[in-house]
This record gives sequence, structure tokens and C-alpha cells, in this order.
Amino acid sequence: MKNKNKKIAFTTLGCRSNQYDTTAIEGMCKDEGFSIVPFTEEADAYVINTCTVTNSSDAQSRQVIRQARKRNSEAVILVTGCYAQVSPDEVVELPEVDYVIANSGKGEVLDYIKRGRNISGSQDGKLVRAKKGEGTPIMLRAHDSDSRTRINLKVQDGCNKPCTFCIIPIARGNQVSLPLEEVHKDINILIDKGFREMVLTGIHLGAWGKDLRPKTSITELIKDIESKRYDCRFRISSLDPDEVTDELVSILKNAETICNHLHLPVQSCDDTVLELMKRHYTGRLFADKVFRLAEEVKNISIGTDVIVGFPGETDERFENTYNMIKELPISYLHIFPYSDRKGTPAVGLDGHLHGDVIKERCRRLKELDNIKRKEFYDNFIGSDMAVLVESSRAKKSGLLRGRTSNYIPVEFDGSDELMKEMVSVSLTQSSIVNVTGRIVI
Repeated sequence: MKNKNKKIAFTTLGCRSNQYDTTAIEGMCKDEGFSIVPFTEEADAYVINTCTVTNSSDAQSRQVIRQARKRNSEAVILVTGCYAQVSPDEVVELPEVDYVIANSGKGEVLDYIKRGRNISGSQDGKLVRAKKGEGTPIMLRAHDSDSRTRINLKVQDGCNKPCTFCIIPIARGNQVSLPLEEVHKDINILIDKGFREMVLTGIHLGAWGKDLRPKTSITELIKDIESKRYDCRFRISSLDPDEVTDELVSILKNAETICNHLHLPVQSCDDTVLELMKRHYTGRLFADKVFRLAEEVKNISIGTDVIVGFPGETDERFENTYNMIKELPISYLHIFPYSDRKGTPAVGLDGHLHGDVIKERCRRLKELDNIKRKEFYDNFIGSDMAVLVESSRAKKSGLLRGRTSNYIPVEFDGSDELMKEMVSVSLTQSSIVNVTGRIVI
């Protein structure tokens, strides 16, 4: 495929790491002269970066692939990401697909776009190093984004943890870290490009540094970034509860550039369920970390993930989770109903629950999430807070929008000139969705 006047459309399913990889591949394509267009438009090539965290993710990926072919019957269709890694044989059988590229081959996506359609249609010709479990994660580098405000900075990939509900270790391979000097190199490039916030991300961010020589830790990385006093703020995407060290709490307590916001995916607060999940901490440890952070770090926002209806989650075990979260200073929840994921040990566990039971438990936790968000937002009504303004307006209200360092979504009236700037906003009214305010003159 000749580059001039050729259009490529991308779509991404799943996590921040996938989003980062797509941004990196888009950058490669732009450098070669291709135009990037929305996935809803007709294009000469479609790249689908898939997710496989649940069976429904696989189904969603297949639906998106079919949509791409309908938009242009002559387009090159490339499928990469975790579904392509874990289930390449399924993806190869889809007649709409030209190439199936594993996570370890994402750096070659551009080469296969240039090749054009796979006219042979043979399944062998479609596969690009897409064998299950093959390869080490490739640390792609993204130095651009549709936004000039915030960007994901992936410093880690892969996972070595054997959680029984998770297919990701197979999908992403063994953990690998971006060396410290390369992290700082990327930070400087991104600041020069005008980004005001970077989200430190990875498949298992808390494992950063364990594969480096000499071995180091995510706490050391965060401390080192904070010591540089960059003209930018940094957000930590997600850490497991047992990865929150006393030193990290101390860093966050006194930080000037690290946001007072942590996401700690607990999944369950019941110790029996945690053991079945092979999560290596207890509900009590999680609670102690949350209380310590809330006590030590001013105005911190603490979010968590909960998997609802995991096999063996009795009524009593669910109540243990519900009641603990209810009592903790958690500011928001991400709620995930359990569903079987083929290839994971959880499928073979006893005590699978009926869908109606899971649905009702999710409903209760969602109500609790609404209460937690509103209570947290209410704490700051009447306060003046720094808000980093996004580069686009809120769709429904048309107002400027942005987030505080502790992750409160804020909308307020103002001119487009304020986009990408840090402004002081007086918070005036809250809902379960966001907070409204007015600019402090």
C-alpha cells in the first residue's frame, strides 16, 4: 500500500496499556505519511487492538472486525492485541481478517499495512507470530496523542501473577520494565510536546523494576520522578494493596508532582475468596492501607475494583466485602460481574453463582458507589481547587471539563483559551457524576 493519501482507522478495546500501544502505532503510521481517521469512517486499513479479559470482550472484538469490513470491502484489516495473542486460531478463521498479529509483533503492524490485502486468504498467511504464549512483550513508545493535556506513559508490560480469574499473563507474557533512564527520556519528550499530565501505567505497574538489574521497585521510580520536580503532574494508574509501602505513603504525603489519587484493586475483601483468587493479601491488609493513606495524604482519592460473584462467594462472603467497603474511606468503585473466562483456573472451581444473584449484588454495590462518590465530592464543595482543563468540552453540557489532582471530574463555564491550562475553580455543586464550579478570578 502506498502511503500518500491513504487513511488508517484504529479502534482499541480494553486497558490503558492497549490504548498506549495504539497511540504508539498511530505515531509510526503518521511518521510514514498515512492519515489517521475515525474508525467510523471509510479507510484503506483498519487496525483493531483487541481485549480478551472476558468472553464478552472476544465477542465485542469479532463484532468490531465485521463492522470494519462492511465499511470498506477492499480495506486491509489487521487484528492485534490480547484476543489475537490468546486465541489466534479463532481470529484467523474470520473471513474479514487479513492479518493476525500477536502482542509481541505489534511493532510490525505498519509493515503489514504496507503489504496490503492478504489476497491468498490462507490461514497460515494470516498469522504473524500469534502462537499462544509466544514472545516477550514489546515496549512500544508513544510520544503523541489526540489530547495535548494528558497522556498514558507505559513503563511496564506483562504479568507474572497467577490470579485464577485472569487470562492476562498468557495474553501479555512475562513482566518487563522500561529502564529508568528511558522513562525520564520519554517524560522530557512529552513535556516538550506540551503534555501537562502523565498517567504511569502498565499491565502490572507494581512489578516495575523487578526484572531490571539491579532490581528496583515502583516506589523507587515514583520517588525518582517526584525528585525531578517536572513541570507536569503524574498520576499512578493502579497498584495492588500489598504494593503500597510506608515509603510510598510518605512520598505521596509530601508530593508536589505526584497526584493524591490511588487506585487499589481489591477484587474482594473476604479472605476465603481472595485465597480462591490467589490474591496475596487479606481484606484486613487492604483496609489498613486505605485508612493509612486517608490519614496521611491530604484529600486523597482512593478507588478500587471489585469482582462480584466469584465462584465460592457465598452470601456471607459477599457481605464481608460489602460491609468493609462501606466502612472504608473509598471514593469510587469499579464493579465487574464475574463471568467464566476459558483458559483460567476459576472456570473449574466449585460454587458458581446464578446470574440473577450476581446482578443483584452488582446493583447493591453500584448504589454504594453512588453514595461514596457523592460523599467524596461533597467534602470539597466551597473549596478552590486546581483543575487541568481538557482539550474538548463536555458533550452534554458544552462546558469546559477537567479533573483535580485527586480525580474529581469538574465542569465549569469558560473560554476555549483555557483548554490545556491549569486553572483555579471554586466547586459549587455536586452530583454522583461530577462537580460543577466557577473559575476563580
